[in-house]
Amino acid sequence: MKVSAISGSSFAFKGIERKDDKHYSNFAINGAGSGIGKNMLRQYFLAKFAPEGVWNKWDELGKIYKNQNLVVLNMGSMGLKGGQNIADLSDEVILDQIKHGNVLGDLPDSIRLSIEKTGEKNELEDKREVFLVAESARNKEKIKLEATRDPVNWSQYNAQIVVDTTGANTTKEKIMKHLGGTVKYAVLSAPSKNSDMLTIVPGVNNERLKDLEANGNVVSAASCTTTCIAPYIKLFEDKFGIESGFVDTTHAATGSQNIADKANANAESKKRGSIDAMIPTSTGAAKAIGLVINSKDGGKIPLDGMATRVPTEDGSMAIITLKLKQKTDIDTVRAALAEAEKNPAYKNLIAKAPKGSTSKDVINRIESGLYIPEAIKLTNGDLLSIKVYYDNEFGYTRSLATLTDKVGSNVRE
Repeated sequence: MKVSAISGSSFAFKGIERKDDKHYSNFAINGAGSGIGKNMLRQYFLAKFAPEGVWNKWDELGKIYKNQNLVVLNMGSMGLKGGQNIADLSDEVILDQIKHGNVLGDLPDSIRLSIEKTGEKNELEDKREVFLVAESARNKEKIKLEATRDPVNWSQYNAQIVVDTTGANTTKEKIMKHLGGTVKYAVLSAPSKNSDMLTIVPGVNNERLKDLEANGNVVSAASCTTTCIAPYIKLFEDKFGIESGFVDTTHAATGSQNIADKANANAESKKRGSIDAMIPTSTGAAKAIGLVINSKDGGKIPLDGMATRVPTEDGSMAIITLKLKQKTDIDTVRAALAEAEKNPAYKNLIAKAPKGSTSKDVINRIESGLYIPEAIKLTNGDLLSIKVYYDNEFGYTRSLATLTDKVGSNVRE
């Protein structure tokens, strides 16, 4: 299928207009109806459309998305029945899903969004297509909209990278189904169920990008918790060496939990109602560090962890406890953290949380993790405990976008 320029429109769809422009990489988001996919769309709009100074570190996000074109959004099923497509939804319903959000708030009014529908539907064929039109004083773009749980032919829109944020395609076999035609790479916004899938936390193990082709051109961006703790594990391993460690996360509620109690053969407490309860659960984030960081002697750093889900919408905290190989003092630990904050190698990875802050204060922060200065403890010179806030929505999405940009460099000059 060939997509033509939209009749009567003042500018064309970038998936066609820039298909031969090697200065940009075209990406699609599969699963943009909620969660990380919706956050990535929000960041894209803020970076490319919002006036400078609208939110914290606007310029940093602008650099990440500077050479990326978002050409297709698959919004998920959107409640459509069999035989229906996104053109059957009203403009208001589509825009409401995109503009508004309980967790991170609404898009600024300076970004004007509208819907354009083209084509016709008859008894034999439905040729209608839907585009999201975004305009501001800085920019204007059209993005193709889909709403389906079925496979999408990304190539007809010249997508080169598919970012899968559905949470359903967590094996190599499933994620590789996106590849083919113009699509050269797939990025997974979750930890993979394959222990051998290439996993990269940007700024921590970028050197592994050289292995992308050997790993089938698919890569996992790990989880929000792994993304938070990995820079700190790397820092302390480099500075002092780590004998062993444990990570306990206090994590905001997620879509995998129930609002109210629901009968289930599985006795996990995560099946209980989440509105006003703290719910213990497991996490693979600490063990996943082994996919990202090795010890200085080349072995695995012995780490384990647990998690507690709490009834908040966003903003989480990791408590990292490490048995260090080298004895030190609290001033040296604080100096190492302060040095990392200024080190370009840890840019957007390690930062200090405002004194006296709560998890609310890190919402919309793009750093991987913000350590709490008053919550650093050192016992016997080698047992270190540190608490780190992270925006499990926005901060993780920044890391995902950074990885997508780095993968995109393979299709740009």
